[in-house]
Amino acid sequence: MTTAQDWMRDLAFGLRLAVTGRRSWGRLVVTAAGVGLGVALLLAAASIPNVASSRDARFDARWGVGAVAGDAASVLVAQTATEFRNERVQGLWVQNQRPDGPVAPGLHQNPRPGEVVVSPALEELLSGPDGALLQPRFPNVVGVVGAEGLLEPNELFFYAGTDALSPRGSNVSGVLDHFGEAPGHSRATFSTSEWLILSLGLAALLVPIVVYVAATVRLAETARQRRLSAMRLVGASGEQIRRMAAGEALAGAVLGVVLGWALFLVGRTFASGVTVAESAVFAFDINPVWWLAALVSVGIPAVAVIVTIGSLTHTIADPLDVTRRTVSRRRRLGWRLVPLGLGLLGLLAVAMGLDSMDDLPLFVVSVVLVLVGIPVLLPWCVERAVGRLRGGPTAWQLAIGRLQLTSGPAARSVSAIAVVVAGVIALQTLMAAEEADHADRGTSQDPVRAASASGRIAGERPAEPAEIGRIEQEVRSLPGVDEVRVATIAVVTGQDRATAGLLIADCAQIARLLTVPDCRDGDAFAPPGHSPLRPAERVELAESSYGREFRSSTPPPAWNVPESVRPASAPVVFGDYDIAMVLTPAAAAGIPAEVQHLQVDIRLNPAAPKDLDERFRNIAAAHLADYSAWITTAGGGGAGSGQESALAAIRAALLAGALLTFALIGCSLFVSAAEQIQERRRPLAVLAAVGVPRRTQWWSQLLQNAVPMLVATALATVVGMLLGVLTTVAMNSGKDQIVFDLPGMLGLFAFAAAAVLVVTALTLPALGRAAHPTGLRTE
Repeated sequence: MTTAQDWMRDLAFGLRLAVTGRRSWGRLVVTAAGVGLGVALLLAAASIPNVASSRDARFDARWGVGAVAGDAASVLVAQTATEFRNERVQGLWVQNQRPDGPVAPGLHQNPRPGEVVVSPALEELLSGPDGALLQPRFPNVVGVVGAEGLLEPNELFFYAGTDALSPRGSNVSGVLDHFGEAPGHSRATFSTSEWLILSLGLAALLVPIVVYVAATVRLAETARQRRLSAMRLVGASGEQIRRMAAGEALAGAVLGVVLGWALFLVGRTFASGVTVAESAVFAFDINPVWWLAALVSVGIPAVAVIVTIGSLTHTIADPLDVTRRTVSRRRRLGWRLVPLGLGLLGLLAVAMGLDSMDDLPLFVVSVVLVLVGIPVLLPWCVERAVGRLRGGPTAWQLAIGRLQLTSGPAARSVSAIAVVVAGVIALQTLMAAEEADHADRGTSQDPVRAASASGRIAGERPAEPAEIGRIEQEVRSLPGVDEVRVATIAVVTGQDRATAGLLIADCAQIARLLTVPDCRDGDAFAPPGHSPLRPAERVELAESSYGREFRSSTPPPAWNVPESVRPASAPVVFGDYDIAMVLTPAAAAGIPAEVQHLQVDIRLNPAAPKDLDERFRNIAAAHLADYSAWITTAGGGGAGSGQESALAAIRAALLAGALLTFALIGCSLFVSAAEQIQERRRPLAVLAAVGVPRRTQWWSQLLQNAVPMLVATALATVVGMLLGVLTTVAMNSGKDQIVFDLPGMLGLFAFAAAAVLVVTALTLPALGRAAHPTGLRTE
């Protein structure tokens, strides 16, 4: 009966095997380094939930309890925002109700009216070369927001002091005792399609790391099996061999876990200075979820032991098998298709019926099964591919003969790269479909240079009517502006009136919009072509998104149509609204100010400067408390270029991530190739002794690395395209075509080819030393 003492003795012997001899130490260090890199990346991934929860907590900490009554609140806050160079700049209005009110997170004291406190990233932007165009919107910066008040280090954020907020404002929250009293404020969440892309990206990142770690612990497997076979020949039982192997595997795995934690802790200190896809994190947020950290710390050694013991089947059953170095038994295909088949079936089911987040777990499991199926199937593919090759030059025969003899290590060394290629191809297919969808909608135009370009300013109606004239005058003075139309808009709600607008303008403005014989203040005009509003009819008015004095929880305001309405000769369209009635100021006297908003429509000429939208925003910021300003084209919104830029950034990030992953896994490929050269010193020396040129052996080494990579790339391409097609169909976001990113695929193939060339070049010195006739005397 096996006792605990027997277990400890055999494990200790295995540990001693791992550290005995210079070559053993080299293998141990290399294995620990590979495992350590994988553990560091997995710990970083395990920190994602805590990073997200910390961001959410800081977001909630900026807010109050929502609606408050009377003077109950100590501080009033309201969300605001502006835009600069296609970047969103978020902010909060802050208004102290009492001198001893709570202070917003990240501040020493709340800003007074007219003062602004900005984030470090916004301060850097204001002081940069383009800052002069943004400074008019932040004329009185008095401080910098601390880290506890920001979501991320590069967030463009500000607090602005004001005295214009009201507790009844529709976007106003009250702070009673401290900020963050009512957590759970709404933030922008991912759609189902975005969750699919995110899940696929995480799987494409994490599964290769696990595969890489599993392959790393099997480095120098032939040498290990030879040592353990010798133990088996001198009388060790199969159980003892397994325990010894477990001890030897644990040495590298445990040392790798310790090294991985060290790399993670060191790398975390530099995280605040790194920006990926325009996002960054604070170093203090990067803390792995404790149970995920425990799973990685314990699971990696467990995987190392399981993989190592699983590779000893032939060693235990036939200890002479390794020493005879005969061709191993042919691999069976059946069970190797199970993970890939189940994953594809799951994706097919998701593609046929995805309609909510309920199917997301099935999607994630299916993607993982598909990616795991690649390293499971790859050894069979490599074995079958090289088994059918015959003849050719000497270098080709040497390479193929070696692969026919031991195709397993060659397949394992490229398995992680195959998983990366498949995952990135699937993501590239999704991105290509998105780009094709945007191209079909014609969003690639330059929004300013297009002949039909136009601008618009919309915002809260100024309290002083004279401000409207000043806004119009300043907009007309800008270069590239051909025409300016200014009006105040209110919107009628109710059946068939969702976009029916009431346009309020003086007689001079009305004369430019309508052909009327005469106009006096108090007149109302009904343009044709719209569902008419009946005289004296009482209608409901929609809340203006720029109003501050109307809260949506109260009944909507109503307005009585004037009893006398004059017909107009032509329909009127202003902005996005079909105008149901044009009113002079006296006729609109009964329309509450909180439902009115100012709209300025501008027609531009092709010579308009590219920064014109920023100038629009500067004018709006100078006159309006809340506003938005943008440039549009006849073919669509001005966001097209920003969307294309985002897609281009994602594409670049994917290729950069693939390159970094190739570099990481290429280290394992190099170590595996170097270890195989050391194990083959005697055959290489024999070849040199019988006159085989060194150049032939170099070409043989290159082909021995290239053939498995070629097979792995072919398999990964097929699986990646299937995965991308099924995921694109599952997204079902209006796309009627499947597009493959051929340039991106060629980039991946170039990386794979470069990995083979670099690894071969690095192993040439070791090959030169091994492929020397004197190697026979050293055996």
